[in-house]
Amino acid sequence: MIFLKAGSSLLASGEKLVLPSWSRNVHHEIELGLILGSDLQPEKAVVTLDLTARDVQTSLKQRQWPWSLAKTFPHSTPVGSVFGINGMDLQKLELLLQVNGKLRQQSSTEHMIFPIADLVQYIKDRFPVVPGDLILTGTPEGVSAIQHGDHVVAQVLSEGRKTVLSEGSWEVAQG
Repeated sequence: MIFLKAGSSLLASGEKLVLPSWSRNVHHEIELGLILGSDLQPEKAVVTLDLTARDVQTSLKQRQWPWSLAKTFPHSTPVGSVFGINGMDLQKLELLLQVNGKLRQQSSTEHMIFPIADLVQYIKDRFPVVPGDLILTGTPEGVSAIQHGDHVVAQVLSEGRKTVLSEGSWEVAQG
């Protein structure tokens, strides 16, 4: 299943993450984000969150409508620091997400449903991608709600958790 998110939904680390006023149940999903280079191959990566308004998504699902409103809204794609991936095995990275200092999501990219290379090729075969596009790769278990006052920290770590490759941190506020 592929979702599209507007580029205008990106939010840099350190900026206030304002939840939409029309939703009371927004969930976090940590993901590895891949940035396409001029050859349309992943050139850089970043830790990212894919935020979803679950109450809106439930209503849309019941009507069998697209989920766009639940997946793409202002601040729905927080991103951390960018890192180069030249020579890196993308299937050996660790994803960690903490909310208020408590671990909520932790897994390795090797446990993803689809290998990263297959996912990128699938998207490139079906969508008009351009250099600079960001591809999110999926999330591990542990998805849950965030709310006003939460402090969220997301990280991508090297194999064996030796080095923090990307980190993002956000204070959550209700819109």
